[in-house]
Amino acid sequence: MQRLTNLAFALLGAGQVRTPDWIRRHVDGYPPGQSQEAFRRMLGRDVQTLRRAGVPVVQTDGYGIVQDDYELPEVTFTPEEATVLGLAGEMGQAGELGLFGRSGWTKIAAAGADRDLSEAPVYTADTDLNRIPAASLTAVLTCVRAQKRMRFDYQAVPTKERVRRTMDPWGVVVLNSRVYVVGWDVDRQNPRSFRMLRISDVKASHEPPTHMEATAPLQDIVAAGLKQGREYVDAVVRVPHGMAKELVDAGERDQDLVRLTEVDQDWLVRTAAGYAPEVEVIEPADVRALIGDLLKEAL
Repeated sequence: MQRLTNLAFALLGAGQVRTPDWIRRHVDGYPPGQSQEAFRRMLGRDVQTLRRAGVPVVQTDGYGIVQDDYELPEVTFTPEEATVLGLAGEMGQAGELGLFGRSGWTKIAAAGADRDLSEAPVYTADTDLNRIPAASLTAVLTCVRAQKRMRFDYQAVPTKERVRRTMDPWGVVVLNSRVYVVGWDVDRQNPRSFRMLRISDVKASHEPPTHMEATAPLQDIVAAGLKQGREYVDAVVRVPHGMAKELVDAGERDQDLVRLTEVDQDWLVRTAAGYAPEVEVIEPADVRALIGDLLKEAL
């Protein structure tokens, strides 16, 4: 899913087709050691998946998305379908990006769609996409597509002052429900990733970029930066069947229990909290306490 999201970001609004070689170098998620034939097969499957999802990917000498073709035709919904869309809209209520979800449901409802919301376990995602200012994301993607150097304010933690940073941006990556902009840190002269939630006042620079070619897969750059200061834990989580696939895939299931080994503590806390109360961390106790604190903050 992350690779598909990154591919769609790279193609949408690029203004030109992207060759397979360009995609391989710039879009995170394609293994660097993969053979050319294996890469082309994977890319072909990804393009077909996006098309089946309704993304109008066109192919000429490369791949692209024509924004004019991105508009959806008129559709009608059954009451059951309207229920699903209404739930999805409410899950996206938080943050500026939730405006898109609310706007979509409002238009559907205005056309006469009705919904019947019954009780059901709902995953409430604690993700960056719920909180990123839409203007910041748009500004960053514009600089990435135009291959322009950009400047922005960065605040590492709320207690520190904002610092003006300069970057030659390579792309936007989603990792563990967090969104990062990755590129060349002009100030430190090194590849660097910044969490999108911590940047603001993004402006294109008049200075020409000097490092627009990624030095490594973008997700690897993010992962390497996150390893510093990360805390990993072993955990036992009660997960009902049919729920929290990402937790199940990360561990070993034993009936209703999933045993996780050396997983990122922050990821576990946010993911388990998103599925609460159906999903419950049995141990360790400190992770249970962190989940409780996070849920209290959300109230």
